[in-house]
Amino acid sequence: MAISPLNYPGNKAKSLKELLDIIPKDIDVFVDAFAGSGMVSFNSSAKEIICNDINNHAIELIKYLYENSGESIIESMNKIIEEYGFTDSTNLDNHYIEYKHEGLSKYNKAPFDRLKSDYNSDKDTKKLFALIIYGFNHYLRFNKKGLFNVPVGKVDFSKSLREKTIAFCNESKKYKALFSTKDYLDRSLYDCCTKNSFVYFDPPYLVTTAPYNGEWSQIDDLNLFTLFDKLSQAGIKAALSNVFISNGKKNEELIKWAEKYHIHYLKRQYRNANYQKVNITDSIEVLITNF
Repeated sequence: MAISPLNYPGNKAKSLKELLDIIPKDIDVFVDAFAGSGMVSFNSSAKEIICNDINNHAIELIKYLYENSGESIIESMNKIIEEYGFTDSTNLDNHYIEYKHEGLSKYNKAPFDRLKSDYNSDKDTKKLFALIIYGFNHYLRFNKKGLFNVPVGKVDFSKSLREKTIAFCNESKKYKALFSTKDYLDRSLYDCCTKNSFVYFDPPYLVTTAPYNGEWSQIDDLNLFTLFDKLSQAGIKAALSNVFISNGKKNEELIKWAEKYHIHYLKRQYRNANYQKVNITDSIEVLITNF
């Protein structure tokens, strides 16, 4: 498995192995409707991937990894690190004191703010990748004016992130990939689908509180359920990642709708979960499939 260096919240690193065990192995075309970091589709056994996300910046970053070698990306990052004065924990000659609750943010705040200002002026993808790496929780977030507005994070371009970059770039080259930024309801996104295709939905989750979920509504959920039903009626294999419950909030409509399909509980402790009796801090993550 190749874990994406785009390690922002919402990716499927922790559940990837379970997902890949469930997803069909014999796939001609994998339609990744909410691609995010692209981690699931670019680890599948599909011959071709349609990598789609309405967030054009997410697609821009995945294309950057797909179209460049990991070594060249690391070289570009090293130049940015040196130019702006970011920390580099892979250099053994460097010694940093990681302040409690702040990590390396004290060292990187001024370089990060300068890089953010420069990126907001020229929109260079190499700089956006660096902002994701050094940004808070690796968030990908822009304000209404289209300006990147994430504060500095606590970590830097570590050895593990460099290894992930090389591994993911290498893995992505195995696929024929097409990239798009269509709305998930755009029917043209599914025109290529045959009975040997697979459609994967990983939408914002209605009952979680991540920043990227803010504009997702109950109506969006219901529209997605209808689309899933239509694909199922056409004999096209599809799967939907979501959560039944999170922090005491329950997605009743999702639970009711999912009863007609196969429900896979992704967290081991909930294999035999009773979602009526869980602690308020529990989260039940599921994969709903029509096969």
